[in-house]
Amino acid sequence: MHELAITQGIVNFALEEAAKRGAEKVTALTVSVGALSGIVPDCIETYFALVAEGTPAEGAKLTFRRIPAKVRCADCGAESELPDFRLRCPACTSRKVELLSGREAYIESMEIEEKE
Repeated sequence: MHELAITQGIVNFALEEAAKRGAEKVTALTVSVGALSGIVPDCIETYFALVAEGTPAEGAKLTFRRIPAKVRCADCGAESELPDFRLRCPACTSRKVELLSGREAYIESMEIEEKE
């Protein structure tokens, strides 16, 4: 259910940024979501239609970009993309890994329609 709060945050941010730029409408948003973020894009899409209803963001196209989970191994030094959700080095199976990416969640880009 945390996707509802996240979606509200996305819509609020988009509306604030659009207003700052004097935009009439938000037409598209690209949201980057890390593989380990716990965010389910399908849920965001469903909630987006509800949260954006009646606002300048209503009907905006949502696109999601998945950011893979990557780690750096303290034992072998390899930087690898995780094939699953286990925090182990894919090269040597060590658990001494530093997470480099995969927990992100942010609006990457936004398209607006300016007032004429």
